[in-house]
Amino acid sequence: MKIKTKSGFECNVNEKKAKDWRFIKLLALCDSGDESDALKGITQAVPFLLGDKGEASLMEHVSKDGIASAEDIMVEFKEIMTQVGNASTETKN
Repeated sequence: MKIKTKSGFECNVNEKKAKDWRFIKLLALCDSGDESDALKGITQAVPFLLGDKGEASLMEHVSKDGIASAEDIMVEFKEIMTQVGNASTETKN
């Protein structure tokens, strides 16, 4: 599925990967109350879903002065996940 965020980042997401058990476990870590687990989850979930090239493109997209803000990455990833969830819901109806 083709995703385009509000900021203009475009990527392709394999919906099967978004439903993969390993990915679901990483998302559970992201929602963990433990900050270390949450960081581990997000740092592994992004490349799992987007692939290495997609992650690199995302970092390039959000980079300012050579720095890819973790907050900006998380905002973009959250929007990507919302769109994936919306598309998944639409296909069920």
